[in-house]
Amino acid sequence: MSRSAIAILSVLLLTQAGETLAQGAPQLPTQNQRDPRRLPNSANVTKEATPERDVEGRDDEDRVADAYQPKGIELGSFLLLPQLETDVMYNTNVFAQENDGKSDFIARIAPELKLRSRFATHAVNITARAEQFLFKTYSQDNHLDAGVTVDGRYDLARGSELTDLFDIAQRYEDRGSPDAAGGKRPTRTRSLQNNFGGKHQAGRYTFSGELATARRVFDDVTTDTGSIINNSDRDRWENSLTVRGGYEMFPGYSAVVEVGGNNRRYDDQLDDAGFNRSSVGYRAAAGVGVDISQLIRGDFLVGYYQQDYRDARLKDPSGLSFRATFNWTPSRLTVIVPSLERSVLETTQFNASAMVRSGINLLVRHEYQRNIVLTGIGSINYDEFEGINRSAWTYEARGRVVYAFNPEVYVGGEIGYRQRDSELAGQSYQQLVTLARLGLRM
Repeated sequence: MSRSAIAILSVLLLTQAGETLAQGAPQLPTQNQRDPRRLPNSANVTKEATPERDVEGRDDEDRVADAYQPKGIELGSFLLLPQLETDVMYNTNVFAQENDGKSDFIARIAPELKLRSRFATHAVNITARAEQFLFKTYSQDNHLDAGVTVDGRYDLARGSELTDLFDIAQRYEDRGSPDAAGGKRPTRTRSLQNNFGGKHQAGRYTFSGELATARRVFDDVTTDTGSIINNSDRDRWENSLTVRGGYEMFPGYSAVVEVGGNNRRYDDQLDDAGFNRSSVGYRAAAGVGVDISQLIRGDFLVGYYQQDYRDARLKDPSGLSFRATFNWTPSRLTVIVPSLERSVLETTQFNASAMVRSGINLLVRHEYQRNIVLTGIGSINYDEFEGINRSAWTYEARGRVVYAFNPEVYVGGEIGYRQRDSELAGQSYQQLVTLARLGLRM
């Protein structure tokens, strides 16, 4: 019997055991209780349903108390929220080099428009953002990131909904990425992504699913000598389908089964090294969903994954799959989010089929005062390059603060440190980034 089948069988046994326990357990009113973290006197940091989704801090200013939130511009059933941020940054190792790192000052100018619906039911939100980066010394790294995101929710009935998220963006590849091309300029990437999902709750059962499609395109770059680095062999489509089922065995605990499949198809049948990198894969996991006393919410899932490459020379990664994310709210002012996950990522390292990343992360947000929000983030990632017996460790720590003078003006600051230790010569580096921020909004 395969490991995935064993995992699914185990959760079915858990479900049956939960039914037996639930028959003799007192039935607590879990569905209609009001979550104290969502009450008006709760801090905005504890009103977040998924605080781990914004580790970059793009919406830190939205986490100060409601009295410091902008009024916006009334547009019928919508609210328009314009914003402008300016940063001054100092990076000790702009090119993420192992030796002789180059430092520089960087200015960031980021206008943004948010359009938020205010319907009694359903929701539609649109966000348009641009980020211009200007380097004082190394101006060849000047670049413009931009994107538009549209997300919506359609409420079918109580406990049932459909959701969709569409995102189109232009970004430039991080110099510290393991797959960075090393060109004279950073690699421009363009992406188009759509995630369509739904959820239905019937008594103790909850079912959900998501169909995700992404298009990724990478521009060619030139080297200092004028030669061209071909990145078009990285262009690809990524499609995935994930379905999930949960059964509340007894109040606060649910048995969960999650199964997903993916198809990663490259435009070029062979890359420049002569490999066919297209693949299909799946992941099956089972575990426990937790919602205890409205203080801790999260999942702990364990299972099996496998990714099969069309090219027989590329090793097919497979093994133990795990994902754990917990949202712990020790008070109405603080949220703590630890997470643990193993995932299969694409790579262009020669002879490597994939990069299997095992990571542990910790995010802490705290409302120090009604107009001051503190954020701390720490992460450790272990990357294994399948097929070439090579690995790397990456350590990162960041601390941020946002201080709102009033609803229209805020300031912020951040200090971040990243260290990568790779077995491949020239791939290790240390990097320290500090920044000061000024934000204006209506």
